[in-house]
Amino acid sequence: MNRTAYLDNNATTPLREPVLNKMLPYLKDSYGNPSALYNLGKSAKEAVIQARKNVAALIDAEEQQVIFTSGGSEANSTIIKGYCLGKKKKKGHVIISSIEHPAVLRACDYLKSEHDYEVTILPINSSGVVNMFDLRNSIQKNTVLVSVMMINNELGSIQPIMQIGEICQEEGIHFHCDAVQAVGKLSISVKELRVNSLSLSAHKFGGPKGIGALFINDKDSVIPLIHGGGQEFDFRSGTENVAGIVGLGEAASIINNEIEKVPQHFYELRDEFLKSLSGLEEWEVNGNLELSYPSTLNVSFKHIRGEALATMLNLHGISISIGSACSSSSPKQSHVLTSLGLDDQTIKSSVRFSFGYQTSVDEVRYAAETCIKVVKQLRSLSTQHI
Repeated sequence: MNRTAYLDNNATTPLREPVLNKMLPYLKDSYGNPSALYNLGKSAKEAVIQARKNVAALIDAEEQQVIFTSGGSEANSTIIKGYCLGKKKKKGHVIISSIEHPAVLRACDYLKSEHDYEVTILPINSSGVVNMFDLRNSIQKNTVLVSVMMINNELGSIQPIMQIGEICQEEGIHFHCDAVQAVGKLSISVKELRVNSLSLSAHKFGGPKGIGALFINDKDSVIPLIHGGGQEFDFRSGTENVAGIVGLGEAASIINNEIEKVPQHFYELRDEFLKSLSGLEEWEVNGNLELSYPSTLNVSFKHIRGEALATMLNLHGISISIGSACSSSSPKQSHVLTSLGLDDQTIKSSVRFSFGYQTSVDEVRYAAETCIKVVKQLRSLSTQHI
């Protein structure tokens, strides 16, 4: 039997079997519209209510503060556009980090080009982390919102969210956190972190694609992106994706029961991968391992191209990424690695390995051993053409 290793879990994780089983009835027999008054509708509505409870419990929020969305990108756009425009301020000011997800970056571009907003982009240090001094110095009288992600999708760098939350609270600024890569990996309390809004996506922790959620502590301050029948507390209209919501709720319930053990699982996988890779020369980890979450490793291998390595590993049944899944098809270099200050050659020779809840030590060991063979092979071919 051919061996495989799926190490692109930051792009998406496989659907958990219990999640699929929980969803199936709502894809077949329990097909009612949650807004309907008959039993099929009531059953669907009860399922949505339970899922909301599960998601709220996962992030320590109140049930009415959880809004179901199509995923992290919609949640981010809803806040960045909806809150800033809801403030009815022209020429307002927004602060973000240089390594935010494209959903945040493009939404801020929209505010800048269409509504005269000023956008300050905070740099990161060599560890991939923003500086609190830079944040404080960037705050202006008209600063409306700060948005900083919790765990970066390419580096795994962890941002000081609690400190940012404290600063924003002191200044009376709305603080949004893109926690898509963090929910399901860290124990999160929106109350302790002092965030005003937070986005998450089900498929990053064993749930289905196309469903996510937005935590918002003050819905009245945000203009909804979608108007209609008044679903989701009149904040996100449209017939609910019941099966997807049920899947998100079940995935949230499962991971909430496992969350205390999750980091250790990833530390074991990362340690094994690095140990297995130690026999290879001329490679280095991008970023700082001590300040990064262990499920992500961004590695540069000298004298080869990342695309070639990813392509060759795929032939051996190993799935990795050369960047984030949302931008890996673009010819542009990673804005995250560029922000880290890496030179062009290092960026072009970099790939991302990301582990999941289902990843085994055997998969990691196989991937590292195969990686060594493929890198040596590619370097040999490169030398022959010099």
